[in-house]
Amino acid sequence: MATQHINYKTGDPAFTTDRNGVIIVWNPAAEKEFGYPAKEAIGRRCWQMLAGRDSFGNRYCCEKCPLMEMAARNESVHSTEVEFNTANAGRKKFKLSCLVLTGYPGDGFLTHICHKPDESLEDSGNHNGNHKHNGDFSAAILTRRELQVLELLAEGNTTREIASMMCVSQATVRNHIQHTMDKLHVHSRLEAVVVGQRLDLV
Repeated sequence: MATQHINYKTGDPAFTTDRNGVIIVWNPAAEKEFGYPAKEAIGRRCWQMLAGRDSFGNRYCCEKCPLMEMAARNESVHSTEVEFNTANAGRKKFKLSCLVLTGYPGDGFLTHICHKPDESLEDSGNHNGNHKHNGDFSAAILTRRELQVLELLAEGNTTREIASMMCVSQATVRNHIQHTMDKLHVHSRLEAVVVGQRLDLV
């Protein structure tokens, strides 16, 4: 069984899924935080059980998982904030970090590590759970190049493809993406595209 080959230790709630989104590892901290025992979680599809949503309430977990698709393209998966279903406490918000595990039978496993949200990222005057996305975007003016990269990301292009289209290095593309994410106060490429669409930037 695949779980025999995957060993990691963390005090945070963590679980690993295969390419089909099936949970194959569910650590004790995840049992405690989510309320699902490992014997109940392992073998289930993560999106069906956890039903993750992004900071805007949009469905994040689905059969065509954007995180898994990024991992399959060998792209780094950046941290983001999501809400997951729990067994007994309704929905909870987490800052999600993902590790792409390679070199195992079957390959391409994705480990999800769930942290408590960083309070510094929350709008202290906002009680509806939304991010600073609803705040002042005067500092979020993107350069022409950053807008171009954001548009290409929205079309589903990879870093390599964007670099080829723009005739620049992949490192330059990654810098544009990071600057764009910083200006939009987001933590993933997917969130950058969603915010860009809401601001009519793409």
